[in-house]
Amino acid sequence: MPYGFIALVAAIALTGVFVLVTEAAVWWKVLVVGLLLLSFRWYYGFFLQVLITISLSLYFTYLKARYSGGKK
Repeated sequence: MPYGFIALVAAIALTGVFVLVTEAAVWWKVLVVGLLLLSFRWYYGFFLQVLITISLSLYFTYLKARYSGGKK
C-alpha cells in the first residue's frame, strides 16, 4: 500500500469526523474542507493532506484531554 494512500484516507476520515462531530464554528469546518479539496488539485497536495491529518489529530487529542479533566 503506498504511503500517499494512507495520508489520503486519514485526511478524509479526520475531516469527516471534524465536520460531523465537533462543535467548531462553521467557518472552521468550511476552511478545513476547502483545504482538503485544494489538496486534490495542488501539486504538493500530499503535504497539505499530511498537515491536515497532523493538525486534526492534535485537535482531537486536545479535546479529549480537555473533556476528560485530566483524570486517569
